[in-house]
Amino acid sequence: MKLTKEYSIEEYKKLMHEKGWIIFHEVVDPALIERLKNDLEASYKIRRPIQENNGVDTNTAGTAHHLLADGKSFFKFLSNLYLDEEIKEYFEGNYILNTFGGNLNLRGQHTYASNVHRDVRTYTSDIKLLLNILVVLDDFTPENGATYLLSGSHLKKEKPTEDYFFNHSERVVAKRGSIVFWDANLWHAAGENQTNGSRRALSLIYSRPFMKQQFDYCRHLGYENVEKMPSGVKQVLGFNSRTPTSLNEWYQPLDKRFYKNDQG
Repeated sequence: MKLTKEYSIEEYKKLMHEKGWIIFHEVVDPALIERLKNDLEASYKIRRPIQENNGVDTNTAGTAHHLLADGKSFFKFLSNLYLDEEIKEYFEGNYILNTFGGNLNLRGQHTYASNVHRDVRTYTSDIKLLLNILVVLDDFTPENGATYLLSGSHLKKEKPTEDYFFNHSERVVAKRGSIVFWDANLWHAAGENQTNGSRRALSLIYSRPFMKQQFDYCRHLGYENVEKMPSGVKQVLGFNSRTPTSLNEWYQPLDKRFYKNDQG
């Protein structure tokens, strides 16, 4: 059985189990990539003054969070449900969007993403709660800050020393339009950009439906608008795993419940 042109289901599962990460090469349409790059630049210009005004600008330079709130090409990307079957295979069922951000990674920048870290605060071993998704908008090279991933580190609870991490990790070298998955338990770090150009990327995290989202995408977009969307998009946005806020919303027939019974 093939999940994609590149990997069989056995190859995919083996790589995710042993290495903890995988690259799907040049998946996204080039025209959409160009729109995403332009929209990321525009969205960053909206967020940067807020970061500065709220005193959180020191370690957030080049980062833009919750891009889906802006709509634009970000919503188009989400609506395409790229690699949907692969993500369902990882979670062994339905999943939702936990957060949708982006990074410009400019020369001389050092943010929290540059530190050796993992994106789940509690080590979960074989329990798959979160999946990191990196969408490559500019070719990733060692020179422009290709991400470091420490293969196999998702199988160990302890954080590696920085020396060990940078001496043993691999770089995500990939062409624009590629999509990278990694287990959220995997230790990783953004590379340093030594060029004069941007190394732009989208950074998404998907989760099991019962986990709290970092941003209420459904409420922001409007429940009435989300309800009209294709079923797959509603699922990923979290429409089928909402929290009722009144007894009237709680006492509803199965088909109208805020939290559906197939959400884990």
